[in-house]
Amino acid sequence: MPESLLLPPHFGLLAVDAKDSTRLPSRQQAPLSRALTDVVHQGLRRAGMEEMRREFESNTGDGLAFGFDPKWLSFVISPFAEELNGLLQEHNAGTGPRIRLRMSVHCGPVPVEPGLPGDGNAAPRGETHRLLDSEPARKGLAEADEHTTPLVVIVSDYVYRTVVLGGYCALPGARFAEVQAHVAGKDFEQTAWMYVPSPSGGLLRRTAAQPPLAKGTKGEAGGTVPVGMPREQTRVQQVEFGVAVMDSALRDVHHHAGPRRAPDGS
Repeated sequence: MPESLLLPPHFGLLAVDAKDSTRLPSRQQAPLSRALTDVVHQGLRRAGMEEMRREFESNTGDGLAFGFDPKWLSFVISPFAEELNGLLQEHNAGTGPRIRLRMSVHCGPVPVEPGLPGDGNAAPRGETHRLLDSEPARKGLAEADEHTTPLVVIVSDYVYRTVVLGGYCALPGARFAEVQAHVAGKDFEQTAWMYVPSPSGGLLRRTAAQPPLAKGTKGEAGGTVPVGMPREQTRVQQVEFGVAVMDSALRDVHHHAGPRRAPDGS
């Protein structure tokens, strides 16, 4: 007979991965790995999230991933995304490899086994990376102007409805556009929501000849609202847990912004 098991604790997940990192010369790949770690950690500090503990953190060479207490989920979406976006813009204005990121946000139960293989691995973590690798996220970053748009955020439907529409996040639902997240060659397709702090390029120039990346709100002329533009909110739920991920595209960091209040009010 099958045996019931206790549900693992819920965690947020955040991961970044360097877009086109394999095109860099070998000697630039270690500096890239350090730059990715620095930009994420600095973004967390700028967002006032120094107290957020990072669990099962791992560096993949061209990426970074770790878990976090889900109470920080709304802060990962905002202000962290905006701070990260600003840091990337400032870094990309200098010399050296450009860094542009995809970021995905999801939630679910994840087992924690410090020091053991598989620590932090579970279906929610895999789904987070599927969102990250999905066609809408990849196309969104590829079609945007590289000098203007360094970050694209894709959020799972559950996170959007519980965190964003639930009113826990500083960003309103109107800043997100609905997409169907799928990955070529993988058995994965989910409704998700995209947010782009600095939309540009193809994200603003959707035409009838180009199927829209995201399903936006129909305007009076029948056009689709671009990703990152207003959309009407419709539902509300409570939020409990979260997961986040990101993927990138090469460069460095420094930025300035005032600290934000933590979830406990400190």
